[in-house]
Order: sequence, then C-alpha cells, then structure tokens
Amino acid sequence: MDYSIGSDKLLEITYSPKLMSIVSIFPAEKPKTSYIERRNGSVSVNVAPAFDRWAYGKIPRLVLLYSCSLIMQHSQLVDFETRTIVFDESFRSFCRNSGLPYYGSLAGEVDDMLDRMLNTFVQIRGWFKNEDETIKAVANYRIFDYGEFHFNEHDKSKKTYIRFSKLLWRVLTEKCIPLNKTMASNLRSSRALDIYQWLSYRTYGLKGRVVVPWQNLRVQFEGDEIPMYRFKEQFLRALRTIQNSWTDLHVEILSEGVAMNPCKSSIRQLEACGKDAPAMESDGKTVTKDDGGFNPF
Repeated sequence: MDYSIGSDKLLEITYSPKLMSIVSIFPAEKPKTSYIERRNGSVSVNVAPAFDRWAYGKIPRLVLLYSCSLIMQHSQLVDFETRTIVFDESFRSFCRNSGLPYYGSLAGEVDDMLDRMLNTFVQIRGWFKNEDETIKAVANYRIFDYGEFHFNEHDKSKKTYIRFSKLLWRVLTEKCIPLNKTMASNLRSSRALDIYQWLSYRTYGLKGRVVVPWQNLRVQFEGDEIPMYRFKEQFLRALRTIQNSWTDLHVEILSEGVAMNPCKSSIRQLEACGKDAPAMESDGKTVTKDDGGFNPF
C-alpha cells in the first residue's frame, strides 16, 4: 500500500482502521447489557466497559479516526516508539481536525469519553485454517494503556495525550481505509459513520455485485439486541444520509439484504480538485453473495 500523503491533506482525508470498517466497535447508544458482541464472518468482537462506563456515540469513533489519520500521515504529534499521540493544539483546533462540531460544553464531553475509552476492554476471536487444522485465535486488549486529558482553553501548560495498547496500535496501523473527511464529519449519526466506513471498505475495487443478507448486517452493526424491523429502519435511515453525500454509491435494497455494485470512491472529489487520492489494497475478487463464511482479516 502507498499511503504517502502531504500534511495539507489533514482536513481532506481521514483514515479508518480496518477493524472499524468490518464491525462496530462502539455502540451507537449506551447499552443496557454488560457487554456487546459484533460478528462478521469468522471474526467476532466482544466489547465491555469497566464500572459500566460505556464509550458510545460519535466522539469515540472520531477520536480513533483522527488518531489513525495522524499515524498514517506520520505526524510529529505521534511517538511511534511509545505508541503515544499528543493532541498538541487548542480544543477548537482539535475539533476542527477531528471532525467534531465545536461548542462550549464539548470539552467536558470529550474528556469524559476519552476516560470511558481508557476503561474499555475489547476481545477479538477469529477462526483460521492452517493446513488441515482449524485454529481459534483470541486477543484481549484495552484501547488505551494510559491517558491524560487536559482540554482547557485557558491552561495550555498541560497536554492531552494517549498511549495505545500494543494490540490496538496494530489495529490502527495495518490496512487502514481512506475516507472523505468532510463526509465523515458531516454524518450526524454514529450508525451512519459505521455504515459509511463499511461501504468504503467493501466497494473499493469491487468487480461485481455483492448481496449481504440482513441478518449478517444486524450482527455486524447492532448484534442481537434489537429486532430486525427496527434495525432495518435505522440502517435505511442512515444509508439515505450517506447517499445524499456519496452520490456515486450504487446500492440496492432487497428483501433478503443489501446489494452493492461497483462505484466510484467517495474520495473522488480530491481527484477532481487535482489532488492525489491515497491508494488502498483490494483483493479484486468478484463475489455474488456474502454469506458470512469468509475471514475479513
């Protein structure tokens, strides 16, 4: 992959970790359960908070997208040896760069969500074929190893910084997906942001029509916590907001699921402005139906 990109594109391109493009790591709303499970093919992800302090909504998603973007662009704010990112900027600038809408009480909300992310535990399970043997691999990690949060417009002496766990650092640095920054920021709902990341990943380099069953989509984005009719309503509402911005997106809503067709990437606007869009790997496979039997990693 070639992700070489100038620093002037910080406000034009954001990057999504591949895992976030496959399953929803964070719930859209605060769950009533002690943990959530999301599945995609042979990979399942369990997420649980400490002290019932869930990280949810759009803020945790944009924090990880922004962190991934700083890493991919080799920003001076990133210490690669210690896996640390320092948000060396005013809170207003942080909002502008991360895609958050700035308002007075937001700093406290961001501090709170960062603290909740610090206390979030993630487990990934995957089943892989090795010759004649099926192997189950399990990885457990916290999102952050350490963090200090000092978003204060009046006191610039202390910096907000986070140190990622080793496993999550791998998630943030391997096979990231380029997204249209403006589009990602303008999507108001966290569900729409999750679906946009997934569509960007699945449609890149797509050679043929792919049908994804509704049941696969529900366990990928919402788990089994809500009935199917409600999930479809939420999914279609979010999809319409994506289509309003991504006009070249070619999807069909079927009784059995959602059909995706080859289309132009949502970052084509950068090419129209004479700027190079980052490349992304594609397996180039033509698929007729997504039955959940593949390993997305």
